Amino acid sequence: MKLKEVAFLSFLILLFFVFEYVGWFSSIETLGNKWLVPVYKVHNRLVQKIKIPYDFTIFSFSKFRYMSQLESRYVKSLSELSELDKLREENTELRKLIENRDLKIKKTIISAPIISLAYPAVGVGINDGVEVNNMVLSNGMLVGTIEEIGNYQSKVSLLSRHRNNKILAKTESGVEGIIDGNGKNVLLTQVPRNINLINGERVVAVGQEGIERNIFIGILRTIDNNPSAPTQTAIVDQNTTFYDAVLLEIK
Repeated sequence: MKLKEVAFLSFLILLFFVFEYVGWFSSIETLGNKWLVPVYKVHNRLVQKIKIPYDFTIFSFSKFRYMSQLESRYVKSLSELSELDKLREENTELRKLIENRDLKIKKTIISAPIISLAYPAVGVGINDGVEVNNMVLSNGMLVGTIEEIGNYQSKVSLLSRHRNNKILAKTESGVEGIIDGNGKNVLLTQVPRNINLINGERVVAVGQEGIERNIFIGILRTIDNNPSAPTQTAIVDQNTTFYDAVLLEIK
């Protein structure tokens, strides 16, 4: 250490003892507090004004990120629930088919409907044992018959459309008629005007080649008894249609 530095350090030590001896340190401390305390208060207020918006911004960002994660999980959960609902619906339909139908009487093929602009079809064909005029049922109700078959797909002739291959049907009270379609509804036609049709009665098949006896077709809903027509027509309501079905039976 140089001589000048030693001398300066010695001077500072001596000055410290002098200030302490005469009591100047107390005065300096009081004066410092007088000036520094207001500065400190201003500094604290400034820090608070800056810190509060900063903390709020950080908090808002964290909440936004958390909500985004929740929304993403919610969408994923909805997707999974949709898949579960679809599987549950298919399982319910299969259970109904097993519980309500005697599958040992005749071979039954189960398929999902194929809906296209060209024509309604099912995803089974010759390779699955499907034959022309096989019945197509939705939950035990006749909705159509097989019209054309391919190796892996078959065209369906719906009851709600005009058909060349007519189906004989009857109501619970024994009134007989012919099932036809107008492109939208299933119709019970060719019923003599002098016979009373009862709204709400069940309509079933009489039984013919390819169509089982008493197979359920629908419920009589709207009866058109035109006095000028030789016969009367009624709309047969089907509570489920080919287009609504999840699974179909082909028999």
